[in-house]
Amino acid sequence: MDFQMEKHVKVARDDRMSWRGMLSEPGILKPAGICLCLMFFQFVSGIDAILFYNYQIFVDSGSSVSPNLASILVGSVQVISILIAGSLMDRIGRRILLLLSEAIVALSLGLLGLSFYWIENDPEMSSRVGWLPLFSLILFAAGYSIGIGPIPWIYLEILPSSVIGKNSMHIIMKSIVRMEQIFLSATI
Repeated sequence: MDFQMEKHVKVARDDRMSWRGMLSEPGILKPAGICLCLMFFQFVSGIDAILFYNYQIFVDSGSSVSPNLASILVGSVQVISILIAGSLMDRIGRRILLLLSEAIVALSLGLLGLSFYWIENDPEMSSRVGWLPLFSLILFAAGYSIGIGPIPWIYLEILPSSVIGKNSMHIIMKSIVRMEQIFLSATI
């Protein structure tokens, strides 16, 4: 029994890949680069700022909708969108969902910026489109959740298991930190 256990441990150790090995092997470099770029674009999409300052955005926008209710609406849309994305991913394809998601996120952030421009410079126009900040954040949550949010994590499957094993601790720690940030922002 001990011999078989030692054999499995030796195979597992031999299967791991060093960082230098990952960077020098072309079959791993391209998929790792794709995953890295997707994770980078997920990070710079602004999701953390939107989630953490959701309440303050609604307060500053002067909307007639309660900031608490608006935050609940945005969170609900995000959950529903993730469920919809799960069913659409295999039918439509990840690439199309990712491109659609990026377009929706860009449009929604543009609309949010436009609404705050009107709040600062044209109070008459901002009073006519007081619903725009809520609409743009709901659109952002839906757009993020159908593509930019889940797809980079799914693309990790294109990496060999030796690479994923090397990076799994980073993935776990990033997930824990993100959940901690969400819970802390909810309590503030």
